[in-house]
Amino acid sequence: MKTSVVTFCSLILICGLLLSGCGKIGDPLPPLVRTPLGIEELRIAQEGGRLVLSLPLVRSRETRRIERVDIYRLIEEGSDPLGLPTESFTARASIIASIPATEIPVSRSTVTYVDPLEMKKIRRGIRYRYAVRVINLSGAASDLSNYATILPLADVAAAPTALAATQQEREIVLSWRGPTANSTGSTPVNLAGYNIYRRVAGSADSPRRLNSAPLKDPLYRDQGFQFGLSYEYLVRAISLPPTAADGAAEVTGIESDESPLLLHLAKDTFPPAAPTAVTAASINRVVSIFWPLNAEADVAGYHIYRAEAENGQPATWQRLNPQLHLSGSWRDDRVVVGRTYLYQITAVDRFGNESVRSETVRETVNQ
Repeated sequence: MKTSVVTFCSLILICGLLLSGCGKIGDPLPPLVRTPLGIEELRIAQEGGRLVLSLPLVRSRETRRIERVDIYRLIEEGSDPLGLPTESFTARASIIASIPATEIPVSRSTVTYVDPLEMKKIRRGIRYRYAVRVINLSGAASDLSNYATILPLADVAAAPTALAATQQEREIVLSWRGPTANSTGSTPVNLAGYNIYRRVAGSADSPRRLNSAPLKDPLYRDQGFQFGLSYEYLVRAISLPPTAADGAAEVTGIESDESPLLLHLAKDTFPPAAPTAVTAASINRVVSIFWPLNAEADVAGYHIYRAEAENGQPATWQRLNPQLHLSGSWRDDRVVVGRTYLYQITAVDRFGNESVRSETVRETVNQ
């Protein structure tokens, strides 16, 4: 009886499997296409005779499936509506460049593309409209990015020249020659000010703007430097679009091409002040010298000099310390009772700059 029940149940299970294999649920579905990462923060800015397109994209696990990024450009009348359907844009625009995935930086979050302008051929009132689209390894395309639009300014000041630096103890004084014409050669020059940029030499970072507001004069004092470092400086002139003449608020200036890069080593050649209030006292056949420590932060130590003749020239002075002395006192036990000795102290900074000598103190060795 038990064997019959097992056989019956086995038959039901086999029939169920056969029926499920023959049943038709629906038409087969196409394979799922993975749409690549889209871009929604495309930006455009003019820098002299070029338009710089910026898109936020960094190489990551997601971008490993990307083959390239296509860049579209449409040149249109500035009076055309800002709103434009995607179909109309793709039909009228051209793909001006493609950025392969291998050129997407690993460490940066922004990819840039530079579109050069023929400044002398720019017609006023022409708008440049850009968009990008990401293509993955399967050939699938993302949606178009947002539009980035700009009306290029033709009357942009030429780049500043003759950028020079003068090192001082507390600042680097930078000066340059301002442009007298626009980049096209036209005059009067459209000049509203300057921006100055700096980065540590050899750095992969973009130069950082130092001035918080446009500079009116071709001069800047950099007080945020560090001795021992080399810096790269550049300056750009600022031009204003025609809307600025209408009194429009918050008009953004257009920067010129950059000046020739200036490499400057911030070298400390400035000695500290001489120690002051030096005193000396003798007891038990020893002369002790005391002085207050210098206030400069870069003072590394002191030298102690001694002579036996009051009118002795510097060549007759002997340095007592074989190595840089760190404290504000010195004990001289290599003396002869009854003799009078002269002492001078100098301060030395961490770059090896030695101060002038302190005022001379004299002391007679007591028994």
